[in-house]
Amino acid sequence: MKSELEDSMDTTAAAQDLRQKREVEVTELKKQLEEAARTHDVQLQDLRHKHTQQLEQVNEQLDQTKKVGSYLCIPFKDK
Repeated sequence: MKSELEDSMDTTAAAQDLRQKREVEVTELKKQLEEAARTHDVQLQDLRHKHTQQLEQVNEQLDQTKKVGSYLCIPFKDK
């Protein structure tokens, strides 16, 4: 009976150790996920900013083309 009790205590200690290791692993994975999410958000914000700048540049070029076309008396049609 003493042997069974010792085996049971060993099993309990091993289970607690395993649970503790898993909790540490889960905590580390959560930190990695949060960091990845922050990085993604920054990249997304940067891409949106670049997109807006490019769109403004294209619109400006379109306006310039329309002005040049009107000086040359070439009709320009918007679609």
